[in-house]
Formats: sequence, structure tokens, C-alpha cells
Amino acid sequence: AGIDIIISGAGLPTNLPEFTADFPDVALVPIVSSAKALKIIAKRWKQRYDRIPDAVVLEGPLSGGHQGFTYEQCGDPAFALDNLIPQVKAEISQWGSFPLFVAGGIWDKTDIDRVKSLGADGVQMGTRFIGTFECDAAEEFKQVLLNAKKEDIELLKSPVGYPARGIHTNLQDMIAAGTAPKIRCISNCVSPCERGKGANAVGYCIADRLSDAYLGKTQSGLFFTGANGWRLNEIISVKELIEKLVNGEDS
Repeated sequence: AGIDIIISGAGLPTNLPEFTADFPDVALVPIVSSAKALKIIAKRWKQRYDRIPDAVVLEGPLSGGHQGFTYEQCGDPAFALDNLIPQVKAEISQWGSFPLFVAGGIWDKTDIDRVKSLGADGVQMGTRFIGTFECDAAEEFKQVLLNAKKEDIELLKSPVGYPARGIHTNLQDMIAAGTAPKIRCISNCVSPCERGKGANAVGYCIADRLSDAYLGKTQSGLFFTGANGWRLNEIISVKELIEKLVNGEDS
């Protein structure tokens, strides 16, 4: 299909090179939350496929959606992105040299400059780009984010067993009241939910509720955001945003 890069998260992609064996020019970039995770991936890739990652994304505990950390670790300074960068850089050096991109809570030029000074080669950003005209999120999704206050952004319980950062909306109130939409198990979900076991434990189906957010259904949608999502206060063009990220907020 012409894909140049595969960035893979949601677990440890220990067998990813199998799927691109016939396409050696496709760059493989795993997402990790620790130096230990990178070590496991690099060791298995080297032993089984004689290759190492082309780059790695280190995602810290301020990111939107599911976390690679426990609830306690998400609030523990020891697991802050700034503390993880040197550890992952040291692990990279054990395997040669490839770029380190960091994610989770990166908001502006100040953040970019800070993590680069710690050893990052670049950043991956998600939440702030929702606030652009070009983003294909529903307008209602963008409005939920624009209306969010700092205290509205929480670590939510997820059917897959990991903490997930999102915005407290009507869905969480319905879950608390026991009136959330019925769990139907029609989405052929990822295995950690165990065909509804996880969903019933927390009171909602994550696939259906994320789908509602995608469709802009504010009453039943699950709206993921990074920890800084409350700082979004306007919709601008990608060109304007890039200008701010390169030259500062007042540019």
C-alpha cells in the first residue's frame, strides 16, 4: 500500500517485523513507556529478526487514552516523562543509535525545547492537534475539549484494565448512576476485555463509547485527551500551530 512507517503501541509489538518481512524499507517504530519495555523489544527483534527499531516513541503518563502505567505510577514523579528520557536514551545506546521521540503532555515550544535538552530527538503530539481546522474529529468532539476545565480531565477506569485519561462528561455520570448504554459486545474488541467481562466490571463498552465520541455524540461518548487538553481555547490552522511550536506562542 506504500506505507513508509509503522508506529505501534497498545502492548509490546515483539513480532512486528514478521509482518513486514517482505518490505524491509518500512520503518518500524514501537511505542514504549519504559527502558525495560524497549529492552524486551530490541532483544527479541535482534534475536529473531536481526533488526532493531528504526526509532522509538517514549510515551509518558500525561498522555491521552490508555496508559502504560498503573494508577499509582501515573501520579508518581519517578515515572514522569523527564525522568524516563535519560533511562530510555541509555537503553538505546546498548543497541546502537536510533531516534527517540517523546509524547504525553507535550504542549508548546517550551515543552519541546525542554525534552530535547534532555536527549529527545523530537516529539509526538496528539491532543493539541485536535484544536485545528484540519483535524477530522467531529466538531462536537472539539467543543467538548474547548469546554473542558482542568478538573474535568481524569484517569478513568477502562474495560481493558488500564487507566485511561479522558474528560469527565455525561457518560461518567451515567456509569455512576447505573444508566449507561447497554453493553452489547458487537465490536469484536481487543482481547483484554474478555468479551464483555471487563466492560461489565466498569459499566460501559469502550468500543461503542469511543465510536460515539468519534460521531460527536456528547451524551454517550468517551472523550480521550492528554492532561493538558484543558489548555485548548481556540481552533486554528495546522500552519498556525506549527508556527507556534517552532517560534513560540506569540508568533
